[in-house]
Amino acid sequence: MNINEISVAYLEEKEQRRRASTVDGYRSSINLYILPEFGNCEIETIEPEAIQAWVDGFTKAGAAEKAFKCLRQLFNWAIRKFRLRIWNPTQGIELPSKPIYRPKTITANETAKRLRGFYGHIDEQTVIVGSTLALRPGENYGIRWDDINWRSGAVSISRSRQYVRGKIVILPTKTRKSNRILYLPKFAKDRLHAIWVSLGKPKGYINPDNPQNIARRIKSFCKRNKLPVVTMTNMRHSWATIAVEAGIAIETVAMFLGHSNIMTAYNHYIVPRKSIIKHAQSIWQDYLFEHAPKITNTSLTASLTIASECE
Repeated sequence: MNINEISVAYLEEKEQRRRASTVDGYRSSINLYILPEFGNCEIETIEPEAIQAWVDGFTKAGAAEKAFKCLRQLFNWAIRKFRLRIWNPTQGIELPSKPIYRPKTITANETAKRLRGFYGHIDEQTVIVGSTLALRPGENYGIRWDDINWRSGAVSISRSRQYVRGKIVILPTKTRKSNRILYLPKFAKDRLHAIWVSLGKPKGYINPDNPQNIARRIKSFCKRNKLPVVTMTNMRHSWATIAVEAGIAIETVAMFLGHSNIMTAYNHYIVPRKSIIKHAQSIWQDYLFEHAPKITNTSLTASLTIASECE
């Protein structure tokens, strides 16, 4: 059995158990990277050295990691599915080190400027929801007007609306934690209500257009009007970073983002801006001053005195 045959069976099974967008990602990696290299190879003939050479041949560490993980999944699945008694050659493969990823984020000032700039725009409601609720793109596109409670500002996040392989699909949220209730800030609730009323109080999606069209329009409008350009995903990163700057606890940020693990928010969503680090040091210094020994002739006290005079 060769890798091409295995990949067909693998994708057929995953289509029954995984989100369409996830399977589309598997299919992309298989077609772009795995089949050109190993497609005609019988699974038991592939050696670790061949896989290591293949991994080393990638110019981008991120692409190498993604492709290798997909190949590893294929091997693990095939060995289990077909009860193969072979050595798994993906064990012990060394991946290239990836550069530290710092997502592009915008500040609170830029977020406010962006919100003002979209006033009256056809996609204003999408920008408001994305800026204030830090949703995943699919969650944003999946919000319906009847998901919003106009009295409390509560918004039910229960679906993801995505454009996959030429068609719009409606999927459940990414994880159980992602199915959540969030609350709009008052200004956002009031403005969304005004938009809803102006549209005749509809009951469908807050922005029923194709997700790809919405994303393109927003990006194009930002460029034409010199507004901060940021993707919906990075607007989510921006919300998380602004929240930490404002003093919101990391566990609350993780809950808001719909993460099942606090470390996901810490590792991938919060950018260590200068303002966050300086604010932390300011709090630390105040605490230190409060608990410093009341002795006048020590170097520590002298240092603290000098530091306080420089503030």
